Amino acid sequence: MRQEPNPTQRPAGRGRVVLAAALLAALAIGLPVTGTAAPGTLEEAVAQVERTHGGRILSARSERRNGQVVYVIRVLTDAQQVRNLEIEGAEDARP
Repeated sequence: MRQEPNPTQRPAGRGRVVLAAALLAALAIGLPVTGTAAPGTLEEAVAQVERTHGGRILSARSERRNGQVVYVIRVLTDAQQVRNLEIEGAEDARP
């Protein structure tokens, strides 16, 4: 006996494709992607960017904004585009 497809159900796996596309878009425009621990030092922030984005680090600095440490890292991507990434430091981060 053949079961009729339910028109209200989406095909399996479509949600994963949408999620993957959204994550790639966030990376492409330099938005932070959650799921990694907030770095406590500038060196940790640079290492995190090297792991997650690749490319070559052009510069890195730390700033304090409204009491929060933010690491600003400039990267030359493998596609030869310059990206400025901002990573929020951990609560006890050092500038």
